[in-house]
Amino acid sequence: MADISKAYDPSSVESKWYERWEAQGAFKGQRDESRDPYAIMIPPPNVTGMLHMGHILNNTLQDMLIRRARLEGKAALWQPGMDHAGIATQTKVEKEIRKDGLHRRDLGREKFVEKVWEWKDKHGGIILNQLRKLGASCDWDRTAFTLDDGYQKAVLTAFVKLYERGYIYRGLRMSNWCPASLTALSNEEVIMKPQKSKLWKMRYELVEPATAADGSRLTHLEISTTRPETIMGDSAVAVHPEDDRYKHLIGKMIYRPFPKEPIPIVGDEAVEREFGTGCLKVTPAHDAVDFEIGKRHDLPVIDVFNPDATLNELAGEPFVGMDRFKARKVAIKLLEEQDLLVATEDYENNVGFSERADVPIEPRLTEQWWLKYPKVDEAKRVVEAGIIKFHPKRWENVYLHWLNHGQENNIDWCLSRQLWWGHRIPVWYKKGIDRKEIDLSNPEHIHVSVDGPADPENWEQEEDVLDTWASSWLWPFATLGWPDSSEDLQKDLEFFYPTSVLCTGFDIIFLWVARMIMAGLEFM
Repeated sequence: MADISKAYDPSSVESKWYERWEAQGAFKGQRDESRDPYAIMIPPPNVTGMLHMGHILNNTLQDMLIRRARLEGKAALWQPGMDHAGIATQTKVEKEIRKDGLHRRDLGREKFVEKVWEWKDKHGGIILNQLRKLGASCDWDRTAFTLDDGYQKAVLTAFVKLYERGYIYRGLRMSNWCPASLTALSNEEVIMKPQKSKLWKMRYELVEPATAADGSRLTHLEISTTRPETIMGDSAVAVHPEDDRYKHLIGKMIYRPFPKEPIPIVGDEAVEREFGTGCLKVTPAHDAVDFEIGKRHDLPVIDVFNPDATLNELAGEPFVGMDRFKARKVAIKLLEEQDLLVATEDYENNVGFSERADVPIEPRLTEQWWLKYPKVDEAKRVVEAGIIKFHPKRWENVYLHWLNHGQENNIDWCLSRQLWWGHRIPVWYKKGIDRKEIDLSNPEHIHVSVDGPADPENWEQEEDVLDTWASSWLWPFATLGWPDSSEDLQKDLEFFYPTSVLCTGFDIIFLWVARMIMAGLEFM
């Protein structure tokens, strides 16, 4: 008779029993028409991820629910898997190759992607093994990865279908730009953080003196800004057309301090008369509101930033090559030297940060692929009608507010990312035609399909990849084989979809949950 240890030693017990349960198929999610289906799709952790307390809580809840469903005699499936995590994974590998003094462009796209796959095979999926150690009863034979061949087909098929249905378009628009990851981001990947900043009040000189509203001689206007580093991109000063202090100045010219040049004074209702001095420096390339003002008044767009948020030649000396925050200090110093700085005030405002890189984003005018959200009204109705229930119920308000806000403000999803790791956008451009001359409605100029053109030698594929969320929003049905038409997969899809429960964080209600509901309504 073996001695019984005085203290419980999990290492001698847990692995043995877990392996036995797996070998016996205790966790298999099998279709059985004689039983009720019960399915939970694990929120796919990043392939770069490590288990933290949030994961443990979330997956413990799912494990409890799935084990109860098995005890109730249901055909229960707990579907595991991983997300390729475009920005996070690419950033990790880029850091690795920089140790050897290399940039991804030194390797080229193909070799770099090979490196990422090597990294993924070596380091990825740690979190799934950690879940095994916890005893998570997933059907591990079904483990999915968002870059599996079948899953890739689902992602590309969804893009092509949405493009053909008129939801997807390419356009030059103001986007959220991450100067660290060098890619555009969607609004949902920008985290607003309160910042203690400064509000600088500056003096812009009128080209010709004018009369002030009180009859005195007016030689300048005072303008407040939180971003003096963008002065060089100013193409106008805007005032409200009904502001009695300034409306008589509309149409006159005023000097931009540096590079010193006359720019117009325009009247626009977007100007907040109560903010600062009621005068707004208009920098169409570096602010979404300014861009819209610029469009209404046909103002030039002067982009003074490089992609990494250093200053370019259009900024002029001494700014060329400077980091944006150093340029801010230099701009303030120049204003002081030219006796144009009136006052500096403490100011608290919200600044958008890149979710992954945690650096302030830059509004930037770029060509991107955009998606008009499908089935928005239907996505609201299924929650309002109680077909889909939130627990606690108050989170319905977050979901519905996001859908309503997007509709009211015509907010589209920026789908494209300037990365190499991910689902490359299935669009090809005809060789020999300047990209600026491409007619997106002409099939002789552009080809959109899952498999590509029949004569690939005459075409160039789009360089960009899709936003990671543009693959995970298909997760509940792409993991079940959609759009594969084989009989077995079709039966699995029909049996387990729609799924029964989703356990996830409130912070991704709009990044993931709302989009999954819209995708399900659109494709299923």
